Amino acid sequence: MATRLVLHIGVQKSGTTYLQHMLRERVDELTAIGVDYPLPPTGRRPVGRNYHEFATYGFLGTEYPWVSEDRAAAERGSWERLLGQVAAAPATSIVSPEALSVVRAEAAREIVDALGVTDIQVVITARGLGKLLPSVWQQHLRNGRATSFAAYLEKLAGIRDRGWPTIEKDHESHLWRAFALGRLAHRWSSIVGADRVTLVANPGSPADLLWHRFLEAIGLDGTADRLSPPDTATTVHSGVTAAEAGVLKSVNARLAATDWPGGVRGNLRQHLIGAFAERDSRGPRLAIPPRYREQVAQWSADDLEDLRESGVRVVGDIAELRYTADREPPEPTSAEVADAAGTATLAAATWSDPTPASAEAPAPSDRRARGWLRGRARR
Repeated sequence: MATRLVLHIGVQKSGTTYLQHMLRERVDELTAIGVDYPLPPTGRRPVGRNYHEFATYGFLGTEYPWVSEDRAAAERGSWERLLGQVAAAPATSIVSPEALSVVRAEAAREIVDALGVTDIQVVITARGLGKLLPSVWQQHLRNGRATSFAAYLEKLAGIRDRGWPTIEKDHESHLWRAFALGRLAHRWSSIVGADRVTLVANPGSPADLLWHRFLEAIGLDGTADRLSPPDTATTVHSGVTAAEAGVLKSVNARLAATDWPGGVRGNLRQHLIGAFAERDSRGPRLAIPPRYREQVAQWSADDLEDLRESGVRVVGDIAELRYTADREPPEPTSAEVADAAGTATLAAATWSDPTPASAEAPAPSDRRARGWLRGRARR
């Protein structure tokens, strides 16, 4: 049985996938210093699949609003396997299911009890609301939704206005359970103790800072010289800029009005996002809309005050997480939006062309989508 467990609970969009990538790539080096990072039995899975998080679906099930009973049943074997791996770890085990940041207190207590390790340390990685809110809205666009950023923030404001007792209990209020950092720290402290909760501030740059702070948080900073240093250029997620987000939102709205299968629409959307990422000049990042900046600043100040009062250890500086409107980038110009639209148009044309003159062979999913389009055209 592992004598010590590091439970990295997120939050989502705070660099969690980056850290999981770093841990997975150094799993043998970690083993050599007495640290186990459980991998699925088939080996190193792609970044897109988080074995640890999916395993918790098999235990907590529909506690996650996006997990169905069927999905939970399908992951029960993964949960049992993960428990076995933690039990077999000779010393320290690191488990990183970032979606645990959204669960309610009862579910958090259940998973701590189920993991069965007495010496447990909870680690929270965090970014400020000025980065988190645009990032999570981007994810909605990447998933095919067409809600405007302003409408999305308005919805979040309505949820937050219901008050913390409701947010802590309401199944669907999961985002504020995670992104309100002070409340998150208090929730997990009530289960494992404030002395066993550490929050790591992620200001976003330099690229390797989060890795070194994470090692410090879990007591491995003294062994950093025995672990391969990260590539400072390494990134995992490729976000979209403000101009690209506007184009993608419009594409999503128009795709939603078609009768195309979801797989075809999703395949095209990912192709466009990939084309955006290859551009040399992409325009400014997404910003909080001006009319919501004062509100976000107040949310940020309240949450960080709660965090200070929680008594948890902080690696980094809490001030790095504070939202201030003067750091926001400018709005994209019409020329930048037009350039993003041109990129999307060309990418869509090359994606739908079944016989490009000089291109790499399309991926199987591309071929299926193109076949569907050709069949539809012949009707």
